[in-house]
Amino acid sequence: MQTRNASPDLRLADIKEDGRLRLHFSGIVQGVGFRPFLYRAAEKFGLKGFVKNTSAGVTLEVEGGRLSEFVRHIVRHAPPLSRIETLRFETIPVRHATKFNILASNPHGQKNVLVSPDIALCRNCQKEMADPGDRRHAYPFTNCTDCGPRFTIIEDLPYDRPQTTMKGFKMCPDCRREYQSPSDRRYHAQPVSCPHCGPKLKLLVKGRERKGDALALALKILRADKVLAVKGVGGFHLACRAASAAAMARLRHLKQRSGKPFALMADLAMIRQHCLISQKEKELLTSPAAPIVLLAARPGNKLVARIAPGQNRLGFMLPYSPLHRLLIEKMGEPLVMTSANRRDEPIIFRDADTELPGLSNAILSHDRSIHTFADDSVVCSFDKEIYFFRRSRGFVPLPIRLPFSSPETVLALGAMLKTTFTLIYGNLALVSQHIGDTETATALAAEKQAVSHFLTLFARRPSLIAVDSHPAYPNRLLAADFPHCEIVEVQHHRAHIASLLAESGETGKVLGIALDGSGYGDDGTVWGGEFFLGNLRGLKRVGHLLPQFLPGGDAAAREPWRMALSLLLALPGAEKTAGRFADKFGLKGEQVLESIVQRRGGVMTSSCGRLFDGVAALLGMGDRNSYEGELPSLLQAEAEKARPQKKPYPFAIENKAGIFILNMLPAVAAMLQDKRGRAEKARCFHLTLASGLLDMALNCTCVSGIQKAALSGGVFQNTLLLKMSRDLLKKNGFQVLHHTQVPANDGGISLGQAALAAAKYHKEL
Repeated sequence: MQTRNASPDLRLADIKEDGRLRLHFSGIVQGVGFRPFLYRAAEKFGLKGFVKNTSAGVTLEVEGGRLSEFVRHIVRHAPPLSRIETLRFETIPVRHATKFNILASNPHGQKNVLVSPDIALCRNCQKEMADPGDRRHAYPFTNCTDCGPRFTIIEDLPYDRPQTTMKGFKMCPDCRREYQSPSDRRYHAQPVSCPHCGPKLKLLVKGRERKGDALALALKILRADKVLAVKGVGGFHLACRAASAAAMARLRHLKQRSGKPFALMADLAMIRQHCLISQKEKELLTSPAAPIVLLAARPGNKLVARIAPGQNRLGFMLPYSPLHRLLIEKMGEPLVMTSANRRDEPIIFRDADTELPGLSNAILSHDRSIHTFADDSVVCSFDKEIYFFRRSRGFVPLPIRLPFSSPETVLALGAMLKTTFTLIYGNLALVSQHIGDTETATALAAEKQAVSHFLTLFARRPSLIAVDSHPAYPNRLLAADFPHCEIVEVQHHRAHIASLLAESGETGKVLGIALDGSGYGDDGTVWGGEFFLGNLRGLKRVGHLLPQFLPGGDAAAREPWRMALSLLLALPGAEKTAGRFADKFGLKGEQVLESIVQRRGGVMTSSCGRLFDGVAALLGMGDRNSYEGELPSLLQAEAEKARPQKKPYPFAIENKAGIFILNMLPAVAAMLQDKRGRAEKARCFHLTLASGLLDMALNCTCVSGIQKAALSGGVFQNTLLLKMSRDLLKKNGFQVLHHTQVPANDGGISLGQAALAAAKYHKEL
């Protein structure tokens, strides 16, 4: 989790050394030990007064001497999980206070509090759990002000126990004493509990609770190579032994997931046995966010074929909750820990969900409710920075600071796949947790519920609703819940670029390169390989990939053989090769070829994602995607087996009426004639595309002189292509922007939608 204290506009010279100050803090200042910190700081400097939570943050009044030194101490040494966004102060009359008090919260007034994400188990709590003499020894719900659930249990603000899902658990005298003692690290830790007064585990099989030690019974389920549903922090996981072929086969059958990689959970020593870990990757694994980190598998690792077929990386996370920690410690081996959900739907987080029993052999649950869901975040290290594939638990709802202040409150509803939504007010953007693909009624209802929770939590009502310009995206229907709001349509690929500009704080003009699977274009065709010039005020399309026929429309994303045939038939004299290719996969060759030649049942597309699909199929990686982007990800893994290459395949660029077009067909033809191995051909294709992007950048910016490139879109999840493109652009004088705060894929779209909608009303951009 990123923890940053903003540098408030604070003139210490204006503070008199003696007197009384009133200070107002906003940001993440509740639930992170902020009031105890202020209490201890006041004692250290001999100051009197009070501190209290409010709906807008924290209010502090202190009087005495050394006031400017006290304020400087607060700013420099605030708790690590806090985030001071604003700090205002005023001098007020002295009241001759005799002590310093922590007062009850004031829930009234305009809410302006930011909420802490859920925080992984801290070291102090780990030590308590490991100590047989401690009253929280092996307690699966241990937490303090430095760790534990936050976002997923909060019902409303200010953040006090009665407004969380812990409100039904009455504290025992020992927990009450800790909760009320400012010197204790559990002071006002809202989820505080112990075995005497806190949540309890239960194991259910076929809907009936089993008597006995629930954890011990759950371990028996796992050791019997069965699938266990585990209630975590933001939803249920499906867990099983990673080393067991039988358990994995059972999990894939239950989840109907034939080839997609699964996430793994293990301690650091176990992870090192299976993966290579850099210093940055270790920092990501052990951070308070504790995301899933994609790591290079050790050569010959036996887990890869079972967990991530055809890949060269494994996604590991540390046990971030006390319950997860107990499971890993007692099993002594890595566990698969994947989201409990049906294909591409939101994670299941309610005990009463009727889908859950059908996904597992048993359910390890408990009686602490999850108020809002949060799936695990997925990241990797790129250029020694965090690079997101999914931004959710551990990071949401941390705000992203914008390079402008919006006079309107904007709600952007995101794309259809990997959906998030974004709420913008002032100079802050709140990007939601990962929701899933909103093609189903379940996912659409989940987005609606999550939107409602955000609006309640942050007490905002939007005046602008931003949606994707595709008329058939299901989540556009949610705009009907805001009949008095202006609806702003935002083109998909401009939103990709805008998301990167917004998170980067970039207001100048850039060349935006958006590469993804598909998005609705201005001309009604399917875009996906786009070049734009401009900024948040507007992005003008100045180039694209050469459009190809997309046989079957959306079906081509699931069946890459369609795009492979389309590419073959676009090459002069390749009809026989196309026929052999169709026969190879048992396809009705003549019928398929005829439909493609006559361009029936499809549309034209400039999609880079579909280009990767076709090339991967031509190189024999497969003919169908069992999950989104499967063949392109296998193509990347194959390319990474080969040594770096210097000479790309040929490609062509032409200028049609001022629009530059990158033609990759010469590269496809050369690749088919290449006698080298598949890995070398895959690597050379990556190099060729990166080289084509560079030449397009040089052509598109030759008049404007712009020397800044912004790389976004789901294709740039391919970190090999991202690195090649970045390096070539940098060598040729470009400054390169890439994502570090939201995903390059459609999970970042909502931020770009909101930023472009808000920028329409911001005069200074």
